[in-house]
Amino acid sequence: MRASALATLTATAALLCAAPAFAQTVDELTVTGHLNASRLQSLTERVSYADLDLTRHADREQLRLRVNDAARRVCTQLNQDSPNPANMGRSCQEVAVRGALDQVRYAFADARDQAYADTYGAPASATVPDRDRGPEPEADPR
Repeated sequence: MRASALATLTATAALLCAAPAFAQTVDELTVTGHLNASRLQSLTERVSYADLDLTRHADREQLRLRVNDAARRVCTQLNQDSPNPANMGRSCQEVAVRGALDQVRYAFADARDQAYADTYGAPASATVPDRDRGPEPEADPR
């Protein structure tokens, strides 16, 4: 009984932690800046890419710029230092951008999958045979 309750509590906690991802639309991602690497004090900004065609290189670069700009804005609001040689790779902005990169990669992958389907059709494994036609006629043995 206790193991079952613990599993339920763990699953519920996991869903609550992932809640911001569920609140997003398909065409946006979240950039989060943290105060001095503290997970307790942070700001989040949503970045929309609904107007971009992520199959195009220029639009992918535009999304990367939007993510970087959002990271700069939230970190500025948190009064965190901008990237500089003293905090190279550890600045709030760089950490926020790295935190959003998985979302960016998923958006790029989704765009490529859709472009492939639009160009070549659904994969063969996704097609369902027409079952309403009945059995195929046998070949004439003559």
